[in-house]
Amino acid sequence: MIIREYFQLIVPWLLVALLVVSVWSWTNLPQYRTWWQKILVPALTALITFVPIGGLSLADYILSLNPNFSIGSLALVLVLLWPTLTGKHLLSDKNLWMFCLWNVVLSLILFSSYLGFIPYDIYASGYHFSLLFIIMALITLMAVWFLNPLSVIFIAYIVAFDLQLLLSVNFFDYLTDGFLLIMSSGLLIFLAASSRRNRSNVAPSSVKTTS
Repeated sequence: MIIREYFQLIVPWLLVALLVVSVWSWTNLPQYRTWWQKILVPALTALITFVPIGGLSLADYILSLNPNFSIGSLALVLVLLWPTLTGKHLLSDKNLWMFCLWNVVLSLILFSSYLGFIPYDIYASGYHFSLLFIIMALITLMAVWFLNPLSVIFIAYIVAFDLQLLLSVNFFDYLTDGFLLIMSSGLLIFLAASSRRNRSNVAPSSVKTTS
């Protein structure tokens, strides 16, 4: 299906866009505020990502490092990019922390199983219907029941797998990949450091107020 080939290009494009807007925000250049400027950012990053240089585009180079970007990777990059373009957050810090923790735990379990550190090959069960499909369905239903924003991502896992949007036919390749493990681990460290720094800043001010 031709959509698989183009669908894999979305994450490299969003990654380049995230890198561009992050570097832009760190500079003293005028920030993009009007609607046409916000449209210009993804348009320009699309050119940077897809125009071939020496026979290969930047997207091709990125995919050579990580051939299969999961739906989890797509969701995480979109969550990080969205506030820079719209000024609104798709996930709160708490939900982002939960999502990153889920990614890290799931990835470590799958990779440990694949490498033989766990007796049962969990990754192989993603090629056919198994108990793990039922567990994922229950987790999704619980997230929907509690109106957790992460439920949208869990539903996206299932829909993308049913439509076979990725090249892989293994369900777990829709959930995670090596890139997602690295990004989620880094974000967990960043969120933990930010939370600790905020607590340390609040503590002296509260002591000063009480005194």
